[in-house]
Amino acid sequence: MHLHTSLTNSNYKHGGYGRFEVSDSKRREIAVAPVRDRVVHRLIYDYLEPIWDKAFIYDAWSCRKGKGLHAATDRAVQFMKSYQNCWVWRADITKFFDSIDQRLLLQLIQRRATCQTAISLLEEVLSSYYKNQEGRGMPIGNLTSQIFANIYFHEFDLFMVHKLKPLAYMRYGDDWLCFAKTKSEIEAIRKHAIEFLSKELSLSISQKVDRVQPTYRGFTYLGIDHWPTGIRITSPTYSRVFHKLAPENYSSYEALVRQFSNEHNIKKFYWQSLDV
Repeated sequence: MHLHTSLTNSNYKHGGYGRFEVSDSKRREIAVAPVRDRVVHRLIYDYLEPIWDKAFIYDAWSCRKGKGLHAATDRAVQFMKSYQNCWVWRADITKFFDSIDQRLLLQLIQRRATCQTAISLLEEVLSSYYKNQEGRGMPIGNLTSQIFANIYFHEFDLFMVHKLKPLAYMRYGDDWLCFAKTKSEIEAIRKHAIEFLSKELSLSISQKVDRVQPTYRGFTYLGIDHWPTGIRITSPTYSRVFHKLAPENYSSYEALVRQFSNEHNIKKFYWQSLDV
């Protein structure tokens, strides 16, 4: 009742966050909003999703209906087979969620979202959190952060697909693949892409992941080793899945288990052969 009243009277204020750290592939701080604020996040998400999802490029695969991690893996496999004699650039962003410019994000959102009530709530949610520098950052634990990230990266997606025009481009979160015919072409794409990210979105490439190489040599993407002839779950991903696997969370890992499991020896690396 109190939340309804504060929303009706336009005096809603976001509460504080509970924080904890998780260590999967890397250490992350998770910020969890109170239950009452998560209701507001859901309202914002439900308002933004139908407006923005239709604008996203086809090959934006994270946090969207009908997309997801396993579909993204299938798409990467398809590209590997189609462009096995070409070059690939794989990259992601250094501390992406911590680097988001909240003012720029709000400007991008307002290109399509026009409801002033929703915009006011957006401003309150964004200003409720910052990391290292006021006006920057989004909490990894918020539902709204998922669609905010896709909206923020949409500018880069459009630049890649419509301006640089590689053979193929796909993105999951802040992690992407780009394919071109030659090394010189992929290097030129990389150069212009990095300049765009820095100038237009205030983002920088992670030096640990920034890789340009022939497609046939394979690469690791989304916890999976990819080659034109097959895929294999990486050792760290394998360990995380089977360390955490339990009856109460099996449904969360079921698709991964089915895709890569070996009935005869489940303790070995999983391997899936593909028709070339």
